[in-house]
Amino acid sequence: MNRRLFLTASLSGLTAVGLFPACKQDTITLPPEREQTGARAAYNHTRTIVSYGPRPPGSVALRNTRSYITKELEQHGWTVTPQPFSQSVEILGRRINFINLVARFESTPESQIDVILGAHIDSKLYPDRKFVGADDAASAAGLILELARKLSKEPDKASRVELVFFDGEEAFGQNISPSDGLYGSKHYALQWRKCERRPSAGIILDMIGHKNLRIRYPSDTPAFLEDILLKAARKVGVADRFTRGLNPIMDDHVPLNNAGIPTIDIIGDFSQFAWWHTESDNMKRISSESLEITLMVTSAVLSDLLAR
Repeated sequence: MNRRLFLTASLSGLTAVGLFPACKQDTITLPPEREQTGARAAYNHTRTIVSYGPRPPGSVALRNTRSYITKELEQHGWTVTPQPFSQSVEILGRRINFINLVARFESTPESQIDVILGAHIDSKLYPDRKFVGADDAASAAGLILELARKLSKEPDKASRVELVFFDGEEAFGQNISPSDGLYGSKHYALQWRKCERRPSAGIILDMIGHKNLRIRYPSDTPAFLEDILLKAARKVGVADRFTRGLNPIMDDHVPLNNAGIPTIDIIGDFSQFAWWHTESDNMKRISSESLEITLMVTSAVLSDLLAR
């Protein structure tokens, strides 16, 4: 995730609005589980992705990440399709090649897809630092891999979900702007614009694995999706960790909403994280407890959407 601009606030105002009180320690107790399931599996997926190193577009690390995601999904019955495209990047003065990954369960036709679940897998390019983006957003990709495994046990549900892993979410300049950033989600959303029938909802995950989890979803979240999210959080007993932001946010949900697919961005309150976009966004920031919270809440949101 790039240093996003709130649409109605300046960058300098980000740290001045909506400050959270001091976060309490995670208290949720994880059930016994094997390394291959649940929050522990999401943690291990995250760790593997981070182990490849920084993942800017075109990097070997990002290629390895896509290979890993593909392998993990295919072994659980998902058909993974690369979505390559090139885009002129104004700030660089040249075209860049990007590759999204799109996955459907056992080659489900597009007419059957009801819900999109996505995250970005690139990390912001910093020539002067080793930025591995453990929470931004390896944690989200790792969690989706575990959700995909769980969904595969319920083929009727899985066949109505499309998974997407975006390339090029991060801007090459300092901030996401209309001409820089969200490259992958813009291209992906454009493909759905060409379809007569579109999914009824989308979920984007971003920065969802940090210790003392705090989620601050955008103020322009579609009302019915906000209701579903908060209902799920109350059900799990973690409603205090999910708060509506004071402003919209530029993230991968925006192109989907613009394409007529109502989408919620379940995103950490990045403006409050001193470690955001620094080398400190590493595995020391990641908490199995936080991953478990997000896993339970997102599973509940999916179940609600797929029951409609």
